Amino acid sequence: MSATGEQEPRAGAQRGTTLIEALVVVAITALVSLVGFPRLQQGLLTLAQRQTAAVVAARLEETRADAMRADGRAVFAIAADGRGFGDSSGAGARIPSGLRLVARPLAAIAFHGDGSSSGGSIRVVGGGRAVAIHVASTTGVVTVVSE
Repeated sequence: MSATGEQEPRAGAQRGTTLIEALVVVAITALVSLVGFPRLQQGLLTLAQRQTAAVVAARLEETRADAMRADGRAVFAIAADGRGFGDSSGAGARIPSGLRLVARPLAAIAFHGDGSSSGGSIRVVGGGRAVAIHVASTTGVVTVVSE
């Protein structure tokens, strides 16, 4: 014992960590991150898909409101490559990578001054999942449905 009452370390005792121990910790951390990264990517893609569906639905409702306000016709259209959308006012947007817009039956939905529309649905597809946005032809009401 020392003068302070603490035991003195033995001459052969190890202190700290060795390089091998540090490398093992780094290797284990890398393996865990490789397993968890795909799940994180899928979660981010799902979040982007829901956000895109909400933005598309809001833009559809805005296009309907524009048609009713002008008592005329307003058109919401999907880009030919499925990577963007726009309306007759000229406002357009691109969607995040990994997602695609698929319209049925046509790539454009027309809204009329009385609130009705040509009807149809738009699907936001990505990551093996889809979110559908339906537009009723008689009322022009926009609804979002997870598939």
